[in-house]
Amino acid sequence: MISEDLQKDFEDYKSQLLSLIGLSDCKISEIKPSDWIELHRLMTSDLTAVKGMFKYYNSPYSLEIVDTLHPSHPARIVAIMKGAQIGFSTGVIEAGIAWIIANAPGNILFLVGHADLVKDSAKKLDTLIDNTGIRKLIKSSSKKARNTKTGDTDTMKEYAGGYLKLGITNHKMLRNISMQYGFIDDFDGMKSDSDSDGDTMALIEQRFAAFYKKMKLYYISTPTTKNHSNIEKAYLNGDQRKYNVPCECCNELIVIEWECDSEVNEGEKAGITWELDENNELKPESVGYTCQKCGGFFDDRNKMELINKGVWIPTATPIAPDYYSYHLSALTAPIFMYGWEHYVRQYMECNPIGEKRDEKKYQTFANLVLGETYEQRIDTVSATELQDKIRPYEIGEIPESLSIRDGNGKIVMLTLGSDLNGKEDDARLDYEIVAHSESGATYSIDHGSIGTFIPKDSNPLEREHWTYRHGSERSVWVEFEKILNKIYLRDNGEGGMRLFLSGVDSGYMNDYAFQFINNQPENVVGLKGDGKNEMSFKKGADFKSYRKSKRGGRLYLVESNLTKDVLAGQMALKWNPQFNSVQPYGYMNFPTPSQGKYLLSNFFSHFEAEQRVYEPKKKSYVWKKKHGRQNHLYDCRLYAMVCRDIFLDAYFKDLGIRNGVWKDYVNSVV
Repeated sequence: MISEDLQKDFEDYKSQLLSLIGLSDCKISEIKPSDWIELHRLMTSDLTAVKGMFKYYNSPYSLEIVDTLHPSHPARIVAIMKGAQIGFSTGVIEAGIAWIIANAPGNILFLVGHADLVKDSAKKLDTLIDNTGIRKLIKSSSKKARNTKTGDTDTMKEYAGGYLKLGITNHKMLRNISMQYGFIDDFDGMKSDSDSDGDTMALIEQRFAAFYKKMKLYYISTPTTKNHSNIEKAYLNGDQRKYNVPCECCNELIVIEWECDSEVNEGEKAGITWELDENNELKPESVGYTCQKCGGFFDDRNKMELINKGVWIPTATPIAPDYYSYHLSALTAPIFMYGWEHYVRQYMECNPIGEKRDEKKYQTFANLVLGETYEQRIDTVSATELQDKIRPYEIGEIPESLSIRDGNGKIVMLTLGSDLNGKEDDARLDYEIVAHSESGATYSIDHGSIGTFIPKDSNPLEREHWTYRHGSERSVWVEFEKILNKIYLRDNGEGGMRLFLSGVDSGYMNDYAFQFINNQPENVVGLKGDGKNEMSFKKGADFKSYRKSKRGGRLYLVESNLTKDVLAGQMALKWNPQFNSVQPYGYMNFPTPSQGKYLLSNFFSHFEAEQRVYEPKKKSYVWKKKHGRQNHLYDCRLYAMVCRDIFLDAYFKDLGIRNGVWKDYVNSVV
C-alpha cells in the first residue's frame, strides 16, 4: 500500500510534469487578474498611503497590462517602458504573480536589477502572499532530509503546478531553466549581450520555448541611455501603446507629454507649462497643461478623474501580433504621488536660468520622470560662434586684470598642449597656451605653428621645410623649447608666470617626441590618445581624462571621447555679464586677433572639425574628424585641459589631499 506522503509526492511530481509539457490538469480560472486582485489583496500602511483593498482606480493604466496575463488574451510578450514609482510593481508584477499562483499555476521567473534588491523583493513577495490569502498554496513538491521543506524560501516559492524563482537579471540565472511566466524587472540593469551567451533578449526568450503557445513574458524597466537601453529595444518591437486621457477643455483624447507641438497654434509648444515671477522664481499657481489639440489650459487637481477615463492606444505595427508594448511617464501618476509642480521644480534644477544644463540631473529626469531614454546632448558650436568669445586683451600676455573684472579672479595656472603633424622632414608642430582662472574659466594666451607643412600641397618645393630630426637645421624642437622656457607677463605688471605643465603629442613621431621629452624638466610630459576607446568609465565613478601608460616614464593616455564631450560642453557655454557676475567653469576666452593669429581659417575652424557619431560595433558614441578638415588646434586645447588634470592630481598627491577638485587647488594657492 502506498503511503499518503508518497502518494502526495507522486501527485506533485505529476502536476509539475504535466505543467512542463503544457498539459497541466490544474483548473484555469476565468476571472481576470485585475478583478481577482481587487477581491483578494489588502494594502496595509507599510505598503501605501492608500490603505484598504487594492483598487485599480489608483493606477488605472496598469489594469489593461495585468489582464494581458489571462490565457484568453493574445499577448505573449509585453514590454513596459515607464517612469519610476507609478504603481506598476504593485499593479502588474505583484498582482500578476499572486493571480498566477492562485488561478493559472506555472513556472514563474522573477528577476530584479541588483543583488541588493533580492532581499527586499522577497519580503514584498511574502507580504503579497499573506495579504492575498494564498499562503496555504505555497508548499514544497518534495521532502528533504530530516523531513524539512524547501518550497518556501526567499528565492523559491513552490506550489501545485509550478514554482517561482527569484533572482537578479544576469545571464547566469537564465541557464538550464524552463519557464511559462517571466517578469524581468529593471531590464535595463542587464547587459544587452554577452560574449559567451549572445543577445540577452534572445537568451531570455529561449527559456520560454517549451511554453511557446502559452508563455507570458514581461520586460519592465525605466530606460537608460539611447542605443544602450534594453527596454527601449523591447518597446520598439511592440505596438508602442500610449495612454490617452480626455482633455479637460476639449474632451479630445491626448497623451500627457512634457513638451510637444501645438496642433492649433503653429510654431508654439504645448505640454507642461509654467510661469516665473520677476525674481525668476516659479509661480506655483501657473503650473498646468496646455492641450496640444485645443490650446486650453488645466491643472492636475482633477487628474484622478482624467486618468480613470484613459485608454491605451497602439501607435505602431509590432514585429509580431502577440507583441504588446506600453510607455508611460510619471506625469500620469495618481494625485497622491508627485504632482506637476514637483516635476517642474525638478526640471528647473536641471536647467538653471542662464546656465548650462546639468546633464547628470537631466538624465535622471528623462529616465525616471519622462520614462524616456537619455541621449547626451553635445552642443555643436560653429567656428563663428566661438569667435564671439574674443575679448579685449593682447596675444602673449596674461590678462589678469580682465579676469578679475570678469569676476573670475586671478590667473592661477598656465598649461600648454601641442600636436605633431606633417612628415619627418616636412614637419609642423602646433601649440596653444591656456591660462586658467580661479573660477575655472580659461583665457587663451597664444597659439602658433613651428614648421610649414601643408596637407596635399601642390607646390611643396616653394616652402621652407622643417624637420623632427634632433640636431638638424630647422629642427622644430629648438624653437619649441624656447616657447616652453618663456616667461609670460601679466597685463597688470605683477610679474610673470611660467608654464606649469606642457603636453607633447606622442602618438606620432613618438621616437623624436620622447627624445625631446626625456631631455626636458619634469613639467613636460607625453600625451597620446587612447586609440582603442576602451578606457573604463563605470557608472557613478569619477571621470578621469587620462591614465598613466603601462610603459612607464612620462607618457599619459588620454580618454579622448569623454574629454572631447567635456570640451564640447565648454565650447557651448554662454555668459551674459548682466545676469552672471562670474563666467561658468570652463568658459573659453580668446585674445584680439593680430599677427595673423586667432583667425577663422587657422584657429577657430579647427574647433568644428570633429563630430560625434554612433558606432554600432562599439555600442557607443565616438568623436571622428570630418573628412578634409584640420583639427590640430582643437587637439592642442584638449591636451592643455589634460595637462591641468595631470598637474592637479600630482599636486594633491604631494599635499595628501584625497579626491581634490579645482576649488581645493585655488584655495591652496590664492
